[in-house]
Amino acid sequence: MRIVIGAFRLYPRFAAIGLISLCSLACGRVSAGGGAGEGPGGSGQTGGGANAGAGTAAGGGAGMPGDSSGGPKLRLLTQSEYTNALSDLLGAISTPLVLPSDTALAGFVSIGASEVTVNASAVSLYEVASRAATAEVFADTTRWQKLVGCQPQADLSDACVVSFIQSAGKRAYRRDLTAVEVQRWLQVGKDTAQLPGSSAAQGLATVTSGLLQSLNFLYRVETSKLDVSSGRLKYDGPSMATRLAFLLTGRPPSNALLAAAAAGQLDTADGVRAAAAPLLNDPRAIDQMGEFFSELSQAQLVSVVQKDPDLFPSFNSALQSSMLQATQLFIKNVVLAPRADVRSFYDSDQTFVDATLAPLYGVTPPVSGFMQVTLDPEQARAGILGQAAVIAGHSQPDRTSPTRRGVFILESLLCQTPPSPPAGVDTTLPMDDPNLTTRQKLNQHLANPSCAACHALIDPLGFALSHFDSIGQYSATEGGLTIDASGTLDGVAFDGEAQLGAALRQNPRALACMMSNFYRDANGRADAEADSAQIETLEQRLISRGYVWRDLVADFIVSDAFRSAPATPLAGGNQ
Repeated sequence: MRIVIGAFRLYPRFAAIGLISLCSLACGRVSAGGGAGEGPGGSGQTGGGANAGAGTAAGGGAGMPGDSSGGPKLRLLTQSEYTNALSDLLGAISTPLVLPSDTALAGFVSIGASEVTVNASAVSLYEVASRAATAEVFADTTRWQKLVGCQPQADLSDACVVSFIQSAGKRAYRRDLTAVEVQRWLQVGKDTAQLPGSSAAQGLATVTSGLLQSLNFLYRVETSKLDVSSGRLKYDGPSMATRLAFLLTGRPPSNALLAAAAAGQLDTADGVRAAAAPLLNDPRAIDQMGEFFSELSQAQLVSVVQKDPDLFPSFNSALQSSMLQATQLFIKNVVLAPRADVRSFYDSDQTFVDATLAPLYGVTPPVSGFMQVTLDPEQARAGILGQAAVIAGHSQPDRTSPTRRGVFILESLLCQTPPSPPAGVDTTLPMDDPNLTTRQKLNQHLANPSCAACHALIDPLGFALSHFDSIGQYSATEGGLTIDASGTLDGVAFDGEAQLGAALRQNPRALACMMSNFYRDANGRADAEADSAQIETLEQRLISRGYVWRDLVADFIVSDAFRSAPATPLAGGNQ
């Protein structure tokens, strides 16, 4: 009797593939000695440090007690990494794919990918996506035969089938398959092809779909071992190839990079630097660096916030899209411009507008597309905090929110967590009083001792943006009342957002926070404390490099902060 398992109609004797590998995560734990031996054909234990389920934060996974002596860390592919890996393996896929949503933890989806679990719903989405992508390829005879490299016999006895499994498996797993894995996948294809009504194409499609549902495809399996000389967990060559490629290009490692890993060239800092040089010059590297700053600024929030249509009739999907694109262009072409000082992130007077966004900034719109412009100094708008996308994303639907904006600045740009409000505290304000500015209304909190400790920390930073309404449009006054946008940051006085940006540019806490966030994002690790000394060293390297971000990244990838991990106890997540 035949049985149906996920995407496969298989006999029981070789049912332990694809989804079974994923589902085993629900019961398994990471093996300290391996993790790459997942079925079919793995010779090691099935890895798994968390229940199989994307989009669900692991509140404390089944980590191993005691000090880590190495072993695998599992890091789920993000949506963009999944689609890039898929296109690397199969070519461009036009079929719409519905994937589990990315989960941002501690501000970054990379950290979420290291901590989330894969639930049954996510397993189903990955199964459907793998089947849809594979079906598109194998519906086109010319396309799949080009992918496989031949027109195979019905029994898949051709040597090219083995070559295909080896090459496709290497692209999917980001390492060479073992001989046992190759033979078991080959047997899966042969047995499927011999089912009544099946074919060689269906057998190969089953193998391909199975590879796409494998733990080794869906997870970045990073393995390391304890380096007794440094007391750190040093990543092995294939893991370094994967880490480098995804960090710098957002895609899996090339065969050339995997070959460098196999040759031991990624075992040294000099070898990593040489292998990374072409990746750093790849245009996609700027896009990847830009993703960090985009997430740091939470610019993507503008795509999901809503505004009162009566108060802000111009705020629509077109304006939201323009706001986000403008911020991304600002990051890519100003902050990350060749030889640019990365601190322009805080105080640059340059931005981008199109015809939709230009009126909001009060500048002449371009004839078409986006155009770089210099901001009007009268608006005191500069840097990332002057971006309409960021301002609108941190505002209420019907009004500004100095507290929300202040919390964002404090947490994301200064890495300081404000205290939680006291239980039962009344947070309502007389917001309808036309004789008070928003600042004057919020200042009433400061008269309440139970509120003052928190709001005295948060609100002054948010007040700096008081000239900008809920969609980021400048106003000289608020309801005819004079706006007070002054404050201090670590003893440095500012008046308005542009001056706050200038203060952030020179603030040591802001620079340390940026570096700490970059470390956490690059490593997919929420806690940066264990590598605080490494991060401080990188700060000094950034300063010595003239604050050029590309140069900092080149130094980071050869440092211990990226080539190894602190040997701390495993405490959960996908480790």
